[in-house]
Amino acid sequence: MDKHIYLENITVAFPAKAGTVQAVNQVDAVFNSGEITGIIGETGSGKSVLGRSVLRLTAANSRITGRIIYKNADLLQLSEAELNQIRGKTIAFIPQNPDTAFDPTMTIGQQIMEGPVYHKKTPQAAAKLLAIRQLQRYAFPEPHKIVNSYPFQLSGGMRQRTLCAMSTALSPEWLIADEPTKGLDAMIRRQVCQLFFDLKENMQVSIIMITHDLRLAQKLCDTIIVLYAGTIFEQGTAGELFQTPLHPYTGGLLNAQPHKSLLPLPGMPPSLIDLPPGCKFQPRCPEQTELCRLQEPALQAVNGRRVRCWKYA
Repeated sequence: MDKHIYLENITVAFPAKAGTVQAVNQVDAVFNSGEITGIIGETGSGKSVLGRSVLRLTAANSRITGRIIYKNADLLQLSEAELNQIRGKTIAFIPQNPDTAFDPTMTIGQQIMEGPVYHKKTPQAAAKLLAIRQLQRYAFPEPHKIVNSYPFQLSGGMRQRTLCAMSTALSPEWLIADEPTKGLDAMIRRQVCQLFFDLKENMQVSIIMITHDLRLAQKLCDTIIVLYAGTIFEQGTAGELFQTPLHPYTGGLLNAQPHKSLLPLPGMPPSLIDLPPGCKFQPRCPEQTELCRLQEPALQAVNGRRVRCWKYA
């Protein structure tokens, strides 16, 4: 039995007053076990929603269709009780916003201890020692003090690292990390980056990394998925994709980086309630043709990669 995660025709929609928000649109993808897969794209491209859909952590009013297969089971068909045996223990999630992820009435140590106590029936004393070790791994110089602190007593960067410590306490097989280096300074970012590398190499944790930090994605990830308006536009190895992007959107994202040309993409992402006809990127694309405006291209194989663009039809 392999440990890959298979997404088959995944669509995530939310009802809104103005219409239906199509946050994720018919995504087919394989997250390979033993790898770090990066999901990149502009704000609002559907990265976080796609990551959350794996564990059904999207908003209560969302509607997820399709199949998400892990170890021959469709995660979308499991009961809440069955899924709770997977969340945190087998597939862990690091949320993007540490300000809303913690219970303000519980200490940091109590919140890290919850997973081991719930899933493994670890005694309280042993669970507290585990919490201290986790904080040490995430570069806290005084873990014995932090373990008894409350979330409001920590800085934003410290809370972000604490989320990482909490999510990896049970050594899960998979980790879904949503902007794990958000709010961290350069030195701590390097330490956390090394830790993710160690999780993959030494602890055999497979990782889905959702990030705006393209340099982090290039450095850490084996495979990159590029999302735009909830749709996969390009997928390939990190080395190939960053060296020779195939889609104009991917090229635009890379050129907008500070260490590149710092040339912003023209225009704005489309409304997810009223998507444009044809290719969703065509209103902003410098290479658009009449065909781009009329018909959406399929995601097709090009030299071992996948790209959604009429240039390669």
